[in-house]
Amino acid sequence: MSRLVIKVMLWFLLLLAAGVLAHFMVRHPGYVMLAWGQWMVEITLWAAVGLLVVGVLALWLVLRLWRGVNPVRWVRRYRDHRDRRAARVETERAVRAWLTGDDNTALSALNKVVKAGGSERLPRLLTLVPDRNNPSWSERLADYIEADPGMALAAWSLQANQLIQHGNSQALVDLVERQPELATVRFIQPPYWRALIDEGQADKALRRIEAAPTLNPDDREQWQRLAGRALVEQAYAGGEAKTSLLKALPRGMRQKPSVVATEVRCLARNERLADAYDRLKKALERSPSDELWQLLVELPFNNSDALRLGESILTRVRQPSAVAQTVLGLLSEREALWGQAENYLQAAWQQAPSVQAGQALAALYERRGDKDRALTLYKQLAAQAATSGARTLG
Repeated sequence: MSRLVIKVMLWFLLLLAAGVLAHFMVRHPGYVMLAWGQWMVEITLWAAVGLLVVGVLALWLVLRLWRGVNPVRWVRRYRDHRDRRAARVETERAVRAWLTGDDNTALSALNKVVKAGGSERLPRLLTLVPDRNNPSWSERLADYIEADPGMALAAWSLQANQLIQHGNSQALVDLVERQPELATVRFIQPPYWRALIDEGQADKALRRIEAAPTLNPDDREQWQRLAGRALVEQAYAGGEAKTSLLKALPRGMRQKPSVVATEVRCLARNERLADAYDRLKKALERSPSDELWQLLVELPFNNSDALRLGESILTRVRQPSAVAQTVLGLLSEREALWGQAENYLQAAWQQAPSVQAGQALAALYERRGDKDRALTLYKQLAAQAATSGARTLG
């Protein structure tokens, strides 16, 4: 259709020019007057014909060159190339940001990929997912990384995820050692830290946890406690404390109640009760947490010493916890201080009716021959357990 329009216009211009020449030939035989603004040129008829023919040929040549070069096609091709390149770059940026936990950057980059018309890099990566159990998957993974090095982190993450699903902690640790960038991948971090702890590298796990930039503060503290306890157990595994490992614990972390409790248990397990008692005493004086109180009845300390320590700590606490009073009640019972034990256990039961306090108080009633009160308390414990079970099912 466009060609027909061009031909019609050319014929129209040719006829118009012929009419103009014929007009001049009638009025001024042999001459043609050309006027442009204030300018006027008189030329011969054949010069005008030559000018017309040259103009037509020049117009034809320009049209042929336009169709051959086609600048519109070149501009479109340049834009397509620019969009494909931008989509490839933003795809890599989006995948890396998502793997490392930067969701805002990932979403922004994906929007740019969509505006650019998409990229083949992500679909090509997803072709590795279905055949992960194929024996030749490792070769396919290597070929993919060689073909697209920018997406290597995503490809290694797929292999790490496969090791996590198979529970191969040693292979996971080795893979992250070979590819350190995997330690920044969000969904790989917790299994990797657990693998380090299981493989006896709790000190390294602790350093990795502290260096994780996007970890939630509560999760960080929980993982630090877990790694700290594992590090203490590894330090005391041979009987004697390995000072080099204990020094890897930050001072604040070593004073955490859960870490202190682990260290006290390790000392007691290695038949160092005196050291365990001194460590527990200092920790209770500094921060009397429920976990530390439980150690007074859990470990084989001297009951009299433990009771005196507990009572001295209790006098410094403005509002003693139910666990602390339960522990003092049990220690008083072991020392045959029945009245004192009953007072502590009753106070603990009234403050927070826990199973430990209730059972200890009911057992005390039985020993003292007060079976009615013991039976009443057991019924309350049963009703409490039934209510708790119903809530859990609900």
